[in-house]
Amino acid sequence: MTPLVLVHGFGTSRHIWRRVLEDVEALAIDLIGFGDAVAQGRAGQTVEDMAQALADRLREAGDGPYRVAAHSMGGKVALLVAARNPGLVSELFLIAPSPPTPEPMDPEGRAKLRAAHGDRDALNAQYHDITVQPIPQQDFAQLVQDGLCASRDAWTAWPDVGSREDISSQLDGLNLPITVLFSEDDPAISPDTIRSEVLGRFFQAKPVVIHGSGHLIPLEDPQAVVTLLAAKERR
Repeated sequence: MTPLVLVHGFGTSRHIWRRVLEDVEALAIDLIGFGDAVAQGRAGQTVEDMAQALADRLREAGDGPYRVAAHSMGGKVALLVAARNPGLVSELFLIAPSPPTPEPMDPEGRAKLRAAHGDRDALNAQYHDITVQPIPQQDFAQLVQDGLCASRDAWTAWPDVGSREDISSQLDGLNLPITVLFSEDDPAISPDTIRSEVLGRFFQAKPVVIHGSGHLIPLEDPQAVVTLLAAKERR
């Protein structure tokens, strides 16, 4: 069976996959600047910086090629890893992914996101704003803790640099199965953005649409993720 890797999104860590990992065997990895990789965060880090570090981590594990499931910011990173390293990734599962083009976000939203780092009250408000379903207390506390402990440089780099990047021209030769799981009720990355900037750019991509979840699908509707990944495992 092809090994599975899970990649988290902005501000979180591998712990966002805790409920999925109760039913799926996978390797969950922290992106640089977050979780156990907080010390590797750097000022102005780009999508390419994160992708290179992730690719290096996968090579170190030595069990590829990998099926990669990636959430939010991690989706943009995983796309670049797959494009740059065709022998390393065999399939992508993008979950509420950031698009390869600049993410629609107004200046006020970027400023609010930037300022949330290290601020417990702001982090609480942020995660309530982007979710629809209640998140178990243990998992919500972990989200806030991840935001308090993340590298300030890495945190700031996403609204200022990574989310603004357009990597679409680097993905032209990407040729592998892609599944995109997203919610019609996501308040952070709209379904219209997913349809136009992700599905509209990868014609081989298969959409899987759910309702009633916000942006944090791995915590709000982990069964949707488990069902998707388990169905692929049975093939």
